[in-house]
Parts: sequence; structure tokens; C-alpha cells
Amino acid sequence: MRKFSTDFFRVAGFFTIVAALTLTIFAQDFSGEQKINSTDGSVAGAVQNDDAFDKKNGFSVWGGFAPDIPRVFGGSRRSTFGEIGLRYSRRIATTENLAIKYQIDLIPVAVINYRRQRLLQLSPTTFIFDRDRTTAYAAGLTPVSFQLNFRRRNKIQPFITAEAGLLVFNKSIPDDRSPLLPNQRGRQFNFTLAGGGGVEFSTESARSYTVGFKFHHISNASTGNINPGFDQNLFYFGYTFKKF
Repeated sequence: MRKFSTDFFRVAGFFTIVAALTLTIFAQDFSGEQKINSTDGSVAGAVQNDDAFDKKNGFSVWGGFAPDIPRVFGGSRRSTFGEIGLRYSRRIATTENLAIKYQIDLIPVAVINYRRQRLLQLSPTTFIFDRDRTTAYAAGLTPVSFQLNFRRRNKIQPFITAEAGLLVFNKSIPDDRSPLLPNQRGRQFNFTLAGGGGVEFSTESARSYTVGFKFHHISNASTGNINPGFDQNLFYFGYTFKKF
């Protein structure tokens, strides 16, 4: 329970920092916009009629892959990870240059391949770690996701994101059980936390392409017998096929 509380406060702290930074940037841009409007009202009016950038809702499909590379932070389990998502997004606030989107992702399929390490006894005095790789499959949902777009009326828009969700696997991960440690495994139900950024490329037909990177973390929040966590450097590509 103590570990769960620690993980909870880490997640809460992460989103608090992201929210504070976002609001600071948003407030500064809004202040700058007010100054422009007060000195020259025609400046804002020159770019307000582009309907392609004023559509609030969107549907997207995206996919991401994280290769098995050395972990960024210590203590996590190395893995290869991939997922496909279907996204609905809605712009909830804007200034002249910024846009905040709320997003919800349905994850119909995710795959993780990781290295197990099981403690085995070869003789009364000899113990070894048997290491092999195994694969698990999952589906899930990311109900909490926010994206902050910069230069929102330009065709090329940098952005930053923060999100939290869940994945349900077809078996417990990780699974390090052995005759010596029969309970050494995590859980099927896991939480996800991610943050990163990228670039969104808009087209004349109110569609867009997205290329991004995010640091992605999978954890059972210490609700399993073990919780080493999985850290991934996830690269992803998306296509928004409908804006309205």
C-alpha cells in the first residue's frame, strides 16, 4: 500500500507540473494576444477566418513502436513494445497561437516482449537466473490525455503531450515464477503514464499527419507481487482523417 501511494503521488505530481507549465504558457500567450488586440485590432482579424484551423473535433488512427534500448531510468525492465490506437480529440481552449486538446484513445491491440529472469536451483549450493524472452498482448484505454499545440494557425504545429491510461494483458507481466519463487509475478491489469512531444502537419483538406515521441511507462502500481515497471521510448505516427 505504501508503494502504491508513492506511485500515485508521482503520477499526481507529474500531471500537476504539466498542468502548471501549460497554464503558464497559455496565460503568457493570452496576455500577449490582449496587447496585440489593444494596439492593432486588425492583426488578429487577418488570420481568424481559416476554417481548417477552427474545427474543434477530430478522429485519428495512430501506431507506435518502442525498440529494446537501454532504459532511461534505473530499476525498470527492458522491453520491446508496440501499440495501435484510435483517437477522438476535442479542442477545449485556444489563444491566437496555442490550442489545448483533450484526447481519448482506444487501444485495440498492444504487444510487449520482455526478458524474464527466474531464479533456479541447480544444486544444493548453486543458484542461477534463467533469462529468456516472452511476449504478452493487451488492449486498453487512455481516458486522460492532453495535447498543447503551438502555432495553431500554421500548417506545421509543434506540440507537447501528457497522458495516463490502462492496459489489460492476456497474462500477468512480468512473470518470473519458478519452483523457488512461485509467486514472483506482476499483474494483468496495468497503468500507463506517458509524456512527450512532436509535430502535427495539417493539410488543406482539414486532415493532418502527426509524428511524435513519448516516454512511456507501464506499471501495476505495486498491486502485484512484483512491480519492476517497463520504460519505453515510443516513436509514433498518426493520421487525422476527420475534423469537424
